[in-house]
Amino acid sequence: MNKNKRFLPTYKGCIVCGQRDTNPNTLNVRFRIADDGVEVPFTPDYRQEGYKGIVHGGVITSLLDETIGWAVAVQIKKYFVTAELNIRFVKPLPVGTNVIVKGRVIEHKSRYSIAGGEITDSTGQVFARAEGKFIPMPDEHAHKVHNYLTFLKDDVDILNL
Repeated sequence: MNKNKRFLPTYKGCIVCGQRDTNPNTLNVRFRIADDGVEVPFTPDYRQEGYKGIVHGGVITSLLDETIGWAVAVQIKKYFVTAELNIRFVKPLPVGTNVIVKGRVIEHKSRYSIAGGEITDSTGQVFARAEGKFIPMPDEHAHKVHNYLTFLKDDVDILNL
């Protein structure tokens, strides 16, 4: 499998990866598997502002949470929920800046995993960093989630790898 060309499924109603016909407020991003985790390109617009011209911290937090959570899911081949999330806002992210959000696994423990990530621009400027603790979803709940996800042609089904 060429991981650089593979995407992850979406949930139509998700605020981060949803589709605009179902959720007009979604960020409408598609996560892709990278060599060292998961990544997603993003260009914020005025709809994601907190202060004028600056992306709201909640949007940054949502992007990092979803990205690093998917990194754990891809590596362990299970769905996870966030138990703890720490964000470090390094520099204000201006609206209109093309960024890449990256997530990677740091460590697996017996009952949870730790992952981290960052938001950077093409020059490597870091806008925010995150680290979180993720707990695997019980199988019965994971199968319910799996059933309502949308899988496109190039999407990876992590539960069935």
